[in-house]
Amino acid sequence: MSARSERGAATALTDLDDHALTAHVVAHGGQPFQARQLAHWVYRHGAATFAQCRNLPRQLRDSLQRSLPVRGSVVAAVDTAADGTRKALVRLADREQIEMVLIPDGERTTLCVSTQAGCPVGCVFCASGLAGVRRNLSAGEIVEQVLHARDLLPEGRQLTNLVVMGMGEPMLNLDNLLAALTRIHDPAGIDFGARRITVSTSGYPDRIRRFADAEHAYNLAISLHAADATLRRRLVPTARHAPEELVAAARDYFARKKREVTFEVVLLAGVNDRPADAAAMIRLLRGFPCTVNLIPWNPVDEIAELAPPTAAAVDSFADTLRTGGLNVTVRRQRGADRSAACGQLRLRHARVDS
Repeated sequence: MSARSERGAATALTDLDDHALTAHVVAHGGQPFQARQLAHWVYRHGAATFAQCRNLPRQLRDSLQRSLPVRGSVVAAVDTAADGTRKALVRLADREQIEMVLIPDGERTTLCVSTQAGCPVGCVFCASGLAGVRRNLSAGEIVEQVLHARDLLPEGRQLTNLVVMGMGEPMLNLDNLLAALTRIHDPAGIDFGARRITVSTSGYPDRIRRFADAEHAYNLAISLHAADATLRRRLVPTARHAPEELVAAARDYFARKKREVTFEVVLLAGVNDRPADAAAMIRLLRGFPCTVNLIPWNPVDEIAELAPPTAAAVDSFADTLRTGGLNVTVRRQRGADRSAACGQLRLRHARVDS
């Protein structure tokens, strides 16, 4: 796990990998085995202060407290929707802000985490990139979102799934993301199974292939949005790779990891929800064992020129893909009454703070 943020120094204990954590504890008068005890308190039991690590000597706890906080971020605000979806604004040590979302659904509870403060991709329908990207998150800042989420869960409810599809482009912060996922997956850390972790990207075939080199086989989702290259560039202005290149990278990932890839399509009324768009997607993906996840657009106040598709259009699009031999899921809207679209809570608080 990376021990350093982009600013060149650890801002919290969560930024230290195992080796750095051990060295840090020893430098403050502790023993190597006490570093393992400390990690167990922080990641398994969710200790947010050294005082909670009760089997460590008080002198050691006090010394560590003076050097680094356990966490560098705090939950600054929480919006709860009528359906139970909770969107949290997380304030980082340098006052940058990101979002994470907790989504309860029956026995499942999914956490959506961010990898950057802002986003450089600039999808025309997304609020995350309206103010550009500020910086990458450190590995510790990514991990802390899981720790904060567990704190927010009611008694008896546990996280069951983790999706890396919040603010930012994960593949542009791949080193820190992989380090964070190692800590999250590690049985000595948070102990979250790789099969329950999905990473979503807008493209970057070379980085997808690097992602395939990771020790563990995480799930991969690719934000496709359109099978036509011209239309996709309209929706994702920074897109440099044709849809065919993304599918080729997905095929390579499937061959390496034996994990079925999901292609995500945010549907926009009259833009990419037409019969011709569905037909193009069938031609692109037919014969590849994958899933197409259709996502009716969540409106964003700052993007007035777009509109969500009708329920009939979504159903028709899904039926056409299924008839064409594709596996299809439709994501139902969550948190619609509380800034549902990614980045909206951050934008709202940025306007208030300014």
